[in-house]
Amino acid sequence: MGTLNRREMLQWSTACGLGAMMGESGSSNLASAAGSPSMAATPGESPIKTRMFWTWDHSTEWALNRPGAHTIGSCNEYGRTEDAFVNDYTALLRWCGRHNIDAVVVWGLLRDCHGGLEAAKRLCDVAAKERVRLLCGVGLNAYGGVYYEGSSPYNLERHLEAHPELYAVDASGNSINFSIDAMGNKTILGNTSTPGPRGFYHACPSRRENQDFAAESLAWLFKNLQLGGVQIESGDTGVCECKQCRDRRKHPVSSFSWEDMALMYPLAADAVRSVAPDAWVVCETYSHPQPCSDPNEAPGFGGGKPAWADAALAEFPRGVFVQWVCDRFLREKSTEQTWTAEGRVSGTERRHIMRAHFGTYWGWGGFRGELAVEWIAKMVQQSAVAGFDAVSLFGEVSPFHTGAELNYLALADFGSASNSKADFDAFVQQVAAPLLGGVDHARDYFRFAGLLDARFPDDRKLLPQALTSIHSRLASLPPDAARRWCWLANQLASFIYS
Repeated sequence: MGTLNRREMLQWSTACGLGAMMGESGSSNLASAAGSPSMAATPGESPIKTRMFWTWDHSTEWALNRPGAHTIGSCNEYGRTEDAFVNDYTALLRWCGRHNIDAVVVWGLLRDCHGGLEAAKRLCDVAAKERVRLLCGVGLNAYGGVYYEGSSPYNLERHLEAHPELYAVDASGNSINFSIDAMGNKTILGNTSTPGPRGFYHACPSRRENQDFAAESLAWLFKNLQLGGVQIESGDTGVCECKQCRDRRKHPVSSFSWEDMALMYPLAADAVRSVAPDAWVVCETYSHPQPCSDPNEAPGFGGGKPAWADAALAEFPRGVFVQWVCDRFLREKSTEQTWTAEGRVSGTERRHIMRAHFGTYWGWGGFRGELAVEWIAKMVQQSAVAGFDAVSLFGEVSPFHTGAELNYLALADFGSASNSKADFDAFVQQVAAPLLGGVDHARDYFRFAGLLDARFPDDRKLLPQALTSIHSRLASLPPDAARRWCWLANQLASFIYS
């Protein structure tokens, strides 16, 4: 898989087939090595069966013109009101119900400050009405546990505060609990849990008391909320290095451990299914399925699959979604990040979902709400060939912002029966053009948006000319189309304003 520039990607047509996967040599490593000249689906079939949004409560901003939302962060305080929280997710769930997004993951679903169980129950009712699955994000060894923040006994911070001997520890024997500021700087919090935002509190996965706490918490969650499922994580901000954990593990770790996943995910899934047998369980890997070339490598977040991962995966419960991440294998130019036929997954006993951080400030040169339709097409195309039947995207930005709107519509369209090959040009003609004033306008829209691509900084010299072209067409466009063009004009202008 070679590196395509944005201009090439914007010239896709139906005849291109796997254009997004083809490098400058004109061949697709993944497709050709798999013995298939195109995506597995034929026209009319839907290779992608399931679509999800991934969100943090504190960064989700669908109820507009209200203060307090964050643009990035994994452990921020919640700065909006209970009313805003419920309205944010009510609007989001209703949009999903109308646009064939099957599930919404909410990290921070349960917090005292935005209504706890009662607010979550209201959202469960909305989700049921819209036929969208509401999934709670649950950290098993980190990220707050089932009840993300508050006085609940099912909050991981409260559990460790009451039982400090159950903390995970580093190689020096110090408990792993810290805060992080907006610049990524860590502050160690000490052995006693310190209340406040942005705290990371880690439990030792080897301790039976913590395993029982996670299982009991999940059972409580599903007894009290009519959820559609959970996304569970073992934690990717540090691993316990106590003697029990070191003796149990046979392989290296990075900021997370595959062996910890293999230990905790079966316990968690059993607890969920004991109460809600039909609930979806999404198991995070923090990784891409492309095998590492170095048999001793333990990659960090977004890296390839280490040599011992398959043994860990075999311990994952049957019937779950295994979640992977693709950003580094799409947006980075490194030849070490090449997705080949070895990066296929098997859907025999588990389903697989690919997610990406497009449209966010989470690394790889992107920004919140950016137009990323061509990257979504590339993700869906490669994922379908590699055996995935589910995809996930951040859904925190309101579709009032046209970049987010088109991204979300692309997620719904690519890999569907109406666009089984995830063809970019078909999306432009069938979906984007009616919203932007016609096919020619839509093609210009994507071309102008592409000037912000961080990989091609020289393109930004063309921003003044693009703005002149945009302003000249506004009066001739229908009102809703003109509004969407105004959004793009403001986005472009913000990069040259001084």
